[in-house]
Order: sequence, then C-alpha cells, then structure tokens
Amino acid sequence: MDKVVFLSGTTRGATLEGIGRSLADSFRECGLECLEISLLDGRNLLENIRSIPFEQVRFVFSWVSMGMDLVGNGANGRVFNLWRELRVPFLCLHGDSPAYFFDRHVVPGDNFVSLYGFDEHMVLRKRLPGLCGVMGSVFPMVLDPMVQAEVDVQARKRGTLLFLKNGKDPARLRRLWKSCLDTFLLSSMLEMACHLERHLDDGTCDQVDDVVMAYFRERGFDLEHQVKTRLFFVAQLDDYVRAEKSTRMAEALREMPVEIRGNDWGHVDFRGGRATYIDECDYSKSIGLIRSSLGLIDMSPNTVSKPHDRMMRAFGSYSACLTNRQQWVEELPHAARLMFQFQKESIQDRVAYVLAHRDEALEMGMEMAEAYRQRHPSAQLVQQLLDYASLARLSQMSKRPEGSQDFFVWPPAKV
Repeated sequence: MDKVVFLSGTTRGATLEGIGRSLADSFRECGLECLEISLLDGRNLLENIRSIPFEQVRFVFSWVSMGMDLVGNGANGRVFNLWRELRVPFLCLHGDSPAYFFDRHVVPGDNFVSLYGFDEHMVLRKRLPGLCGVMGSVFPMVLDPMVQAEVDVQARKRGTLLFLKNGKDPARLRRLWKSCLDTFLLSSMLEMACHLERHLDDGTCDQVDDVVMAYFRERGFDLEHQVKTRLFFVAQLDDYVRAEKSTRMAEALREMPVEIRGNDWGHVDFRGGRATYIDECDYSKSIGLIRSSLGLIDMSPNTVSKPHDRMMRAFGSYSACLTNRQQWVEELPHAARLMFQFQKESIQDRVAYVLAHRDEALEMGMEMAEAYRQRHPSAQLVQQLLDYASLARLSQMSKRPEGSQDFFVWPPAKV
C-alpha cells in the first residue's frame, strides 16, 4: 500500500496533531496508509525515519513546516537536507499568515510544496522573497467526520452553543507597543490599529499588508522592498485585529447562555454573565463536546476565502456553526441566517435565533455540512495533495521521464 508520512510536534491543546491524525481516515479511504513520526522523539527520530520504505511514500507532510529543515550527515563531513536527499515531496501545510514565522515559509528546494488554507495568506507569501517550490491554496476536508445517521438529534437539542477559542487582550498589545516602540513607530502602529478597528467587516482586515503599504505610501515612504519592516507591522496588526475581534465576541457572548472554552481570557470578566467559561484547550476532548452540542460559534483569522478548522469540525459532526460573514460561506445553504458581523447586536441576534429555534438550527447545520461535503469531498483534497506531490516529484527528476520526446533538453542545467 502506498503511504504518506505525517510529522507531528507539539501545539497548544494538541490541536494540529489532532487535525493531522484526523486526516488519516480520509487517506485510508483513498488507499493510502498514514504513518506518523513524532519530532519530539529526538533520540529515535532518524532511526524511525530510516525505517520508512520511502519507495512507497507519495509525500511527507507537516504543519507550519515542522521538520522541514532536518539534516543528515554524509561522507567527508557533508551536511544535507534530509528531504532533498531522499527526493521525496514534502508538503508544508499552513493555516496562518506568513508574517508570523516567515522563515518557516521559505522552503529549501523544489521538492517542497507550500499549501495555504486561505487565499489571503498565499497572496501575501507571493509578494515576499525567497520563493521556491510549488505553492497553492486548497479547500480543506472535514475533520473528525461522522456519518449523519450517528447524530443524536435529541441530545443536541438539549446541548449548548460552544465557542472554542483562546483569547488575547488587545489593550495588552497596545501597552506592549508603548513599552518598546519609539514615537514615530508607535504613532504609526496605533493609527493603523484604529483604522483597522473601524473596518472589521468590510474586507480591509483581510490583507493587512495593503493597509501597511498604503499608510506609509501616503506619508512618502515606499516599503515595497522593506520586507522586514512590513512583516513586523503586518504580524503585530494582524494579531491585534484578531484580539479585537475575539474580545468583542467574548464580551457579546458573556451575556448569552453559551459555553466558552479556551485559555487566556483573563481580560474579560465573565462574572455575572450568562455564559459558562471553562479555562481549557484540549482538541481530543472537544471532539465529544462538539458532537453533543447544539452547534459551534466560529470566527475566521482575518480571512474570507476558505474555512477555518472550527468550521471543518462542525461540518465533520453535522453541527450548526455560526460564523462571521465570509465569501465561501455564502455559497452554502442558510448562510445568511448563520453569519454575523463583529458587532455586539449582530452576534447576540444570531446566537439568540439559534437558541430559540433549535430544531431549525440542527436542520440547517446538517444541510450546510452536507452541501460542503458534496462540493469539497475529502477524496478530492487527497487527490489534490497527490497532484501537488507529483509536480514536486517532477522537479526532482535528474532526467526526462522515460519515453518522453527527446527534441528538448530537460531538465535544464541552469535553472
């Protein structure tokens, strides 16, 4: 059986590890065995990798390029990138902006593929230097999938709405800026932050790099080639907008009978509110919580092009999911009734509607999930990954494919 290799590490709540393992069922359904190698097992790591029959491996994948830079030692002290030496396609799956950990988005060879969960992040990456390897953006497969017949409708009717999200305090970020930036940089950061706050729902926040370049251009500065400067501002402001959005949501939801689970919400006072707050972040545990809930509440990471993993978990369990207004959602049934804007009244209105119409909400969630599954079946994404790996494998060939025409020189020696 052909295989794929998943390199796992450690993330908060074991979230990325859980998502990676969830994909194994979809690979298996497509005739692929998924082998997991833990990067945490440093003592046995290379031995574990050597035990893999790479002649059967279609590709290696990891989140945020974990393990991308593993090296081996050859004769005469030669040090080499392990994956380039093996000539195996390596798929780097990214769910976040390249502004945060840019070095993880610079791949070491043509056998590496950078796949983004959102078009906005891929567009930003293409503007930045160090481009190498194939790049793309794909619709994700549903996570932790169950069949519709397994849904316990009666239990879900009695369930709550879940907001699974770690918090961040925008006021704290402002204090940090004031503690470390000079007058010009601070005033620039604060002015752009205020501008973005005024435009949370109109698309301005979907590409913060545009805001940064426009702000400085209007003041006579051209930052097109000042990549490090742009990345600093983009990362800070993108994070700030997420903190502002999530805090607005928590402050609106605290007055509603919902359940909020996540870390770092100390800046929101849940005392006296109707929401239940639980300081916890555990991907595995949340699978059962989702399957017994009325539905999820989502917010996208300053994106509108493709779904966040919370939506994929909702669709995997046939759950209703409230989310902010996004282009891709509008293609699905009942979208208008399950989307909100980042305003207190809008959030509370959508939540109140779902809580008051539980039967209808469950039906809408199932129909929306089924529509997504039909439009973006898991087998389709698996095939896309295989196709990207095929492109990467072609670039690593030292001679033209057997049987191809011989009237051209390939591969070219100077590329």
